[in-house]
Amino acid sequence: MFSLEHESMINKTSHRYVLVAIRNVVDHTPWFIWAIIDFILDICMFWIRKAYEIYTRKDPLREYEENIKNAKTYNEWKKIARKIDRFTHMDIWRQNLVSKLYDYVLINERLKQLREARLDNNDEMIISLLRSGLIRNFGGIARKRLYIKSYLGTKYQIEEYIDEVLDCLAYLSSSITSRNRKNKDEYISNTRQLKLEFFNDVKQSFGSTALLLQGGSLFGLCHLGVIRALYFKRLLPKIIGGSAVGAAVASLVCSLDDEELTQMLWSVVDTMGDIDAYNHDVDQRFGNVIENVVGKGYSQDVLIFLEFVRDTVGDITFEEAYSKTGRILNIVVHPSHSCIPSLLNHITAPNVVIWTAIYASTGTGVLSDDVQLCIKDLDNCIVPKFPEINIKFLKPEEVSYSQQYFVGKQRNDSTQGIRNFRFEKGSPYARLTELFNVNHFIISLARPYLAPLISRDLEHIPHSKLTYKDQLNKKRSGDVHVVQHKKKEDDIYYDRTRLSLNGIEKKADTMGQSFFTKVKTLTGMEIQHRIEVMNKLGLLSNLIKRICIDEKPSTPQSLTSIREVVLVPELTFLLKDFGKVFDIHKTMENIPYWVLVGERSVWPLFPLLRVRCSIEFTLDDFCSIQRTKTK
Repeated sequence: MFSLEHESMINKTSHRYVLVAIRNVVDHTPWFIWAIIDFILDICMFWIRKAYEIYTRKDPLREYEENIKNAKTYNEWKKIARKIDRFTHMDIWRQNLVSKLYDYVLINERLKQLREARLDNNDEMIISLLRSGLIRNFGGIARKRLYIKSYLGTKYQIEEYIDEVLDCLAYLSSSITSRNRKNKDEYISNTRQLKLEFFNDVKQSFGSTALLLQGGSLFGLCHLGVIRALYFKRLLPKIIGGSAVGAAVASLVCSLDDEELTQMLWSVVDTMGDIDAYNHDVDQRFGNVIENVVGKGYSQDVLIFLEFVRDTVGDITFEEAYSKTGRILNIVVHPSHSCIPSLLNHITAPNVVIWTAIYASTGTGVLSDDVQLCIKDLDNCIVPKFPEINIKFLKPEEVSYSQQYFVGKQRNDSTQGIRNFRFEKGSPYARLTELFNVNHFIISLARPYLAPLISRDLEHIPHSKLTYKDQLNKKRSGDVHVVQHKKKEDDIYYDRTRLSLNGIEKKADTMGQSFFTKVKTLTGMEIQHRIEVMNKLGLLSNLIKRICIDEKPSTPQSLTSIREVVLVPELTFLLKDFGKVFDIHKTMENIPYWVLVGERSVWPLFPLLRVRCSIEFTLDDFCSIQRTKTK
């Protein structure tokens, strides 16, 4: 008790002396010291408020870039993209034809010549100009760097050139001019024949595009979104191929006519009908979901979709599918015997039943332990193609085209002996280019978990920092001039600052040169290179191969930028999306989601694909029209 009272007395005394000390310091401090303290506090509070404003300010451009990643339809995506282009002044960049990325002088001159020849009805001049200059990368217009600046497209000059070429082709196809000739019918017949030869020659020179649906044992349904986006935009190539789940999607597309395909793509879930029957079949045949995902690499949604494809395609053959739709189906298989080609289509395997080729493409032991290619004989009966040979089919991840031979063992039933078999070196995609004159590939890689590491062809650069820098420097003379323009969009008012053409061009050329972008690109390239080396040395497990190794056509590095367009879907919610792989009996909910993920990967590529492919597809249509006229 005494100690507590003593301690309380000491505390009161100490507090009294502290207050006295503080009062003395305050009373005897010079006035200029207080002025300095007030000055320092004022500066600190100013920067604290400034930092708080920067942290809490509303960035409309950043909101647009977030919203465009979550767009539900292409029209919604396009509307947001237009706002981003206006806000970042890329719409003005498109109006300026000058750029060091392509030969704008050559394009401008050829555009004027074609337009003058068409307006003057000069058929000979149009044919001469198109024969000499109708190539996919004429003047550098197909370079990918021209399409990462603006979301909505590239230079208007390039788009006008493409439109003019299409108008000239339409003019040549529709106009058969009658001249003052003695034999008018003979002249018209010769004109048609000359035009048919012209279209065939130019089509052969221009080349063809092939759509390759690669990978996707877990996320293969994203291929449906790619097909849907390209088909409704009239950019779907006639040559479609793939392996495993990609082969199933390609088979579905190439086996349905336009009316059936439109209905299926419009609503896949409604077309699938009684989903419970597919669920029951998959549960009975494939059992545990986790075992299928980890061991075989196929989710329940994909297995149900494969059942739907087999039921829809039926017993149709490659030749019957081509005769029905006009689309060329290519399925890649990896047989253990050289009697079966690695590329199956209506030329190499016309009477092979398509659904057996799908099973062979996935590999022995995935969908069935007894995989055989079946054909339709002359009596329209389905029989094995080579019943006397025990043929195994490798899984796609087990194949490496860099090896000279695939050496293995196969039991010969007639001799009961063991002998070696070998595959010739080369990719089946090299055979594809030989058969159909393919010089341009659209490759869909349904591996969204690799999207951050893969250098995608048309990944637009965020403009937020550049835009705010422009806003801060907009009053500097020579760089910009301000247009008094205010527009209300989504209840956000902002000042529209018009940069000079030189300033915009410099800004566009420096986009994408950030240190972070370079580091990410180099890291992705290094990881891919190391994985490929380890695969060649045989150090990767099947699970790692299934995840990381892709089949791609062999293209020289110098031509990759103009011969390939790679589509890689990106998952918005990584963990949540991976959880969908293990969902049970939620196919009706998951399939529309995966289709949307695939569609989003295609929307930014529409301008590039139009420039590269619209002439080719127009030539295909006009060749068919001219053949009809000559009959």
